[in-house]
Amino acid sequence: MVEIQWGQPEEIRACANLAVELIGSRRGQPFIRAAVDRRQLLVARDNGDVVGCLAYRTDWFNCTFVSLVVVQPDRRRKGIARALYRALEAESPTPRLFSSAEETNVASIRMHSALGFTPSGYIDNLPQGCRELLFYKRLAGRLGGEGDRVSVLGDDGEASHV
Repeated sequence: MVEIQWGQPEEIRACANLAVELIGSRRGQPFIRAAVDRRQLLVARDNGDVVGCLAYRTDWFNCTFVSLVVVQPDRRRKGIARALYRALEAESPTPRLFSSAEETNVASIRMHSALGFTPSGYIDNLPQGCRELLFYKRLAGRLGGEGDRVSVLGDDGEASHV
């Protein structure tokens, strides 16, 4: 049974090894370590083995942005990425969730669509040589982030946020 939990320091190497194809061997461990230190790494484990991970940030325009999601190749298409995203949705401090995929990654584009994301634009001129497709998902029933506050000016001239 796959369990999703916060990443731990002892899992940095395993997560970096999974991510080497996406972020390279030199960047992997520092990238994963920073996500663990920020408590922004979710890890999928099966019988104690790391089979997937998802790193995210919350300092991207006051939104939650998935900066990495990777699943062990022989475990793909078995619901692990979906479970990682669902765990993030439950933990996200913001109502706006963004993710991305290379525009040539058909499997990732389909996965994002199946998870309820909608295309939100492209990023050009990235080092990998192809455009990155941005995806957006609004998390239902959430308030959070400056963009979601409504300021109300009271009779006393003070603003309150609702």
